[in-house]
Amino acid sequence: MSSVKRHSDLKLSVADQLTFISQVEGNDVCADCCASDPDWASTNLGILICIQCCGVHRKIGTHISQVKSIKLDDRSWTQLMIEKLLSVGNTLSNKKYCSCVPIAYMRPTADVNTEDVLREEWIRAKYERQEFVAGAKSELSYLSGRKAGILYKKGKGSKDWKARWFVLDVAAGNLSYYKSTSSDQPLGVLPLSQMNACLASAFTGRKNSLQLAVPDTPMASGRTRNIFAYSDIGKDIVEWLVAIRHARQECLKLSAGDMLTKDFIKVGYLHKTGPNASHGWKKRWFVLDGRKLRYYSHPLDPFEINEIALGHKSEGFSIVDHVDDPKRKAAQYGFTLKTPGRPYYLNAITIPDYESWLAAINSVIMTEDDVTMM
Repeated sequence: MSSVKRHSDLKLSVADQLTFISQVEGNDVCADCCASDPDWASTNLGILICIQCCGVHRKIGTHISQVKSIKLDDRSWTQLMIEKLLSVGNTLSNKKYCSCVPIAYMRPTADVNTEDVLREEWIRAKYERQEFVAGAKSELSYLSGRKAGILYKKGKGSKDWKARWFVLDVAAGNLSYYKSTSSDQPLGVLPLSQMNACLASAFTGRKNSLQLAVPDTPMASGRTRNIFAYSDIGKDIVEWLVAIRHARQECLKLSAGDMLTKDFIKVGYLHKTGPNASHGWKKRWFVLDGRKLRYYSHPLDPFEINEIALGHKSEGFSIVDHVDDPKRKAAQYGFTLKTPGRPYYLNAITIPDYESWLAAINSVIMTEDDVTMM
């Protein structure tokens, strides 16, 4: 006897049936981002989703997805809607809509820092364009090994964003950008083998933006060159990110378990003071990138002021939850990063920032292996 018929025969209330559905394996997490305890449903797709993904489902239209709360709207539920959820559910739905997701495609997660554009384009790719359904007719252009188009790039030494012609070429192993489509010589050539790429709308002030990072030339400088670019179209910037990830996969012959690109563990402002007690506090933009803690004057600076290499606690690295120097000016949310070379005195802006920076840095120095984040 099917679960649909069994529960129909029991004549459970709508609320009880929805509670049962939410407890079915696979339905306990969002069908799209895996957030725990989703309390919204797409009644025509037969899935449970979280409130963040629900917003995207509403946005793409009722011809694709019809959403309803499983806690607030129980009086408006029909038995046909209930039966749809019972007969499909998240596990079966994802077997269909995620049958052929490319390794390079970056999916949204339950992390609160997941960018809106990534969440939206993932959901549109799944249900609206059905890019990952087995036997999909159209070839995914971002997996072709070559991509070209206009992106707006921030100037290295200015605040201006100018249109540039970008060309990704797996065969050549690089991403180049030109002044215009008619230019013969590139303004810059970025090696795919050493490149990282991540979405950066949260701090660039531009929707649909991307941060590209490569070692500076000459590499002996030890610095990281950051390049920022954005597109007017969300789908375009996500496809650039996926194309870069796929290109790196091809160039470096990486497998499913290898790192294609990585998000930063944490970014944000901290106040920092120098090694001498007479130095004042200065506001700096910090980026925790694996075992590298870099700081800048501004989030969109092309190069860091300095980089702090973080080792393991057994190598003399530790974090202290206060400014460990009585000669220093009092810091409300201060803490000390101790390294074998010198201590770094830092001050967070808010209590949540203070707690999250302590936790993030401590997690790095307490881990013996390489620290990265997809």
